[in-house]
Amino acid sequence: MRPERLRSFSKTPTSLANRILALQFLWALIVYVLFIAALWFATNIVILNNVRHQGEAWISRLDELGIPVYASNDKSQLADAIAYARNIPEILSVKYLNATGSKLIASYVRKDAHLSTFPDLDEDALAVLSRTDIPRREILFDKGSNYQMRISAPIWIKSVANDGMIDFSMKQKKGEKIESIGLINIVIDYSQISNELNRNLFYASLLIALLMMVAAHIGRRMIRWALRPLSDLEEPLTRLANGETDVTVRSSGDKEIAKIGMALNTTISALKERDETLLRMANQDNLTGLANRKFFVEQLEKEIGRIAGNRGSSALFFFDLDRFKYINDTYGHAAGDRLLIQIAKLLNQRARGKDLAARFGGDEFTLLAYNTDAKGAQELAEDYIKLMREFVFYEAGEMLKIHFSIGISMVDDGALNSHDYLKEADSAVHEAKSAGRNGYRMAVRDADSQNASNHGWHQRLQEVLDQKLAIPYFQALSNLKQQDVSISEIYMRIPDQEHGVLSASAFMPAAERFGMMSELDRQIITKAATVLAEQNDPKQILSLNLSEQFIMADGTPEFLRDITKANGISPGQFIFELPEHQVMRNIDRMQQVIPILSAMGFRFAIDDFGAGFGSFNYIKQLPVHFLKISNSLIERINEDGIDQISVRAIIDIATDLKMHTIAKFVSNESSMAILKDLGVDFVQGNFIKTASPSLKA
Repeated sequence: MRPERLRSFSKTPTSLANRILALQFLWALIVYVLFIAALWFATNIVILNNVRHQGEAWISRLDELGIPVYASNDKSQLADAIAYARNIPEILSVKYLNATGSKLIASYVRKDAHLSTFPDLDEDALAVLSRTDIPRREILFDKGSNYQMRISAPIWIKSVANDGMIDFSMKQKKGEKIESIGLINIVIDYSQISNELNRNLFYASLLIALLMMVAAHIGRRMIRWALRPLSDLEEPLTRLANGETDVTVRSSGDKEIAKIGMALNTTISALKERDETLLRMANQDNLTGLANRKFFVEQLEKEIGRIAGNRGSSALFFFDLDRFKYINDTYGHAAGDRLLIQIAKLLNQRARGKDLAARFGGDEFTLLAYNTDAKGAQELAEDYIKLMREFVFYEAGEMLKIHFSIGISMVDDGALNSHDYLKEADSAVHEAKSAGRNGYRMAVRDADSQNASNHGWHQRLQEVLDQKLAIPYFQALSNLKQQDVSISEIYMRIPDQEHGVLSASAFMPAAERFGMMSELDRQIITKAATVLAEQNDPKQILSLNLSEQFIMADGTPEFLRDITKANGISPGQFIFELPEHQVMRNIDRMQQVIPILSAMGFRFAIDDFGAGFGSFNYIKQLPVHFLKISNSLIERINEDGIDQISVRAIIDIATDLKMHTIAKFVSNESSMAILKDLGVDFVQGNFIKTASPSLKA
């Protein structure tokens, strides 16, 4: 395209409202000018007609007063005419001439008068004036700027013909005799009248101009008001022109504008659908509807950049179907496609809302789990393994068990690129396949040290299980309402040569990774039951956390029933705490197991209650007896009124549902006093009592 055309396209378009206003103003200006011109023209005609009528009246009077001059030929007889003319300031001069206009009989000129030069009367004019059939006047105007007028008129005398009284006859018709004896000229100055009228015309035009300006301003506002629906289209149309399709045009107002808005909304919807379709085609796998490889790699690169700048961690999952080639070869590609579609649904079923699942190619799938650590990634992998163990693929009347292997690479430092992280996850999935399939492996960058660490932890934990070395630590809860019970919480510890004992945070990730948590829970529960049997106090209650592996394991109700029966204790002496996130992930299993255990007499507490809105749903779905209020609401309760209101609301809920409340991580006396006033049943924390191996401590 030529530069001139480019420049013309880049010009800022004018506003329709401004254009209409400009046209309105121009038209008003034209009307104003035409109106003033017409008014001026009409005014001048009125002035001239008025002066002419006045002049004819004056000249008629001067005619009467001047006749004695002609009768006596004595100029002294002009005194009355001069006196009359002097009393009329507009009369500048008076001339009495003979009938032919060639001789001046008498004259009067006002002092200091500047007379315009008028031409003498010619023969034709004299002939017209001398006609006696009708009165005649000749009027001449000064064509200069003196505003003077000359009026010429004949002076007539009338005489009566012989009346014929002696020889009078009715048939005789004789009238008056009219004879011209001279001419009279007067010069009139009408400048004062013209100036006065023009001055009034000027003021009137100013007033009209002011009224027109007011009308133009009102018209401008009315036009802007009338065009407002069109103006409202400017912003959405500009956004639409810039490529935005998330735009809604108001389809209200005048019928025509409303139709334009409806048409634009229809166009925008079509554009949005087109863009969404193109985006899906560009970013989604046509078969499964998951993200495709290109889009997944782009999002992975973005996440790597985010983590490199802000820290944090995410997990990259690589899934590989174990029997896909067999399905394709045996049942055909259509069956393989149906299997891939079902696997995609399973991936979306377990993925968290913000996670991104993709079909990477063939029978390979990937998942980017945002904002999770290694423990969370392992828990998610176990969920997927469990999900696939329950999955059955039906084809050609047969039930086929399909599994997949999972490789996990932690994106935690942003040091690698997307290709390297995918390579790590791919290597890990091959390790999982080599280890027997239907499992997962975490990618290890320092393989030697990691293998040694894993081997060491596995050996130590196995030793704890074999020799029953798990140690229960007890922390007593303070009873704020002086209820006739005593509650202590159990914390699991294991012995360590260097530190004496290790807390759960040190060994639990390894225990969960090696699937040992269920056995460790059984060991602690067994030791807790022994302590209760030794105490022989039905009012002594022990509270402990149950791992996810223990809840998910088969035979859990039977084990708990047998252990309480063997030690002669009541199931009601146990409170099992269920963390909110654990309940959320395994709600189906919880709804199966917890009602059974609750019917047996065991009691349950929702841990970290109030940390999320989901907790309010769990207490409606599960038989819960205690609510352990989240430490996020307790830490600043003596400073934050909102936290106090939240805690009071939880207490009211617990009271209505006949539950007890426990506040944990209480750190000072003032916080405990506030919690007591609010109605909390029990509190715990190192401020009250530090956990120790002895129940009596």
